[in-house]
Amino acid sequence: MAIIPFHIVDAFAKRPFTGNPAAIIPNASNLSEAEMFQITEELSMEAGFVLPPVTPGADLRLRFFTRSREAKLSGHVVIAAFASMCDRGFYRPTPAGVSLRLETGAGLLPVHLASGANGCTGITVGMPRPRFGEPVPVGEVAAALGVPETVLGLADHLPQRVSCGFDQIIVPVADGMAIRGIAGDGAGVLELTDRRGVGGLTLICPETYGHDTDFHCRFFHPQMGEAEDIASGTSLAAAAAYVVARGLVSASDRVELKMEQGHSLGRPTTARLAVTSSPVGQYDVELTATGAVVMRGSFHFNRAALAAVF
Repeated sequence: MAIIPFHIVDAFAKRPFTGNPAAIIPNASNLSEAEMFQITEELSMEAGFVLPPVTPGADLRLRFFTRSREAKLSGHVVIAAFASMCDRGFYRPTPAGVSLRLETGAGLLPVHLASGANGCTGITVGMPRPRFGEPVPVGEVAAALGVPETVLGLADHLPQRVSCGFDQIIVPVADGMAIRGIAGDGAGVLELTDRRGVGGLTLICPETYGHDTDFHCRFFHPQMGEAEDIASGTSLAAAAAYVVARGLVSASDRVELKMEQGHSLGRPTTARLAVTSSPVGQYDVELTATGAVVMRGSFHFNRAALAAVF
């Protein structure tokens, strides 16, 4: 009989029943890939499987699964995984912090864990270096979203392909009412992302719900099985890189932003992003958030019987 513990963690949250849920399997070294898919399907949410590293210099490895495929990286699952491991005592962060190296399909990522005065662990992840791709005609994006072209753009800043471990189109929107009213569940978004070879659209707007946040974001990714995500680390990182590279915030060697997401789904979240610029025009992005464990349990199944069925 196999007994496989798991956690359900709300990522980008300080308390349960907020943020973006993810399942974490803290010791997946004895699981087959087929079993990882079966566990993910059973839990009906994105899942992260913690494994021993295979890359020299890494402290641990994470594999990321949706019900349909394995992903190279999922930002909210990374946040959930380290919140889970701190909760289980695998890591015991201090105010000074603990530094680690995480192996993912998108490369080796630095992670820093620091305990906070409120009891939450701040999890800082160095995201894959942003790549800036081609501009996307505003007419294409407007047609996909079912809105007038005049709704999209901030000054002369228009949609562009950007990746921080996940290819997407960043879509600036000037008006807060407009971004709140956009529906991303139509066939147009799926057709555009298929044709452009990207995973989703990230909408950004300087009109925010929170008085202390810099940008409001929405992330549509129909290829992943859900029309809109509550909170996405790769989406927020790419959006932060875009606003700094496009000069939408005051220029500095290091720009710190607070970004919000998830309001349209009734689960508002925030994250902190830091974008560091180099003299040669390269950018490094750090994402900082917290997570809250909401469930602890375990799978119990007979491996031989399961293998006989499949």
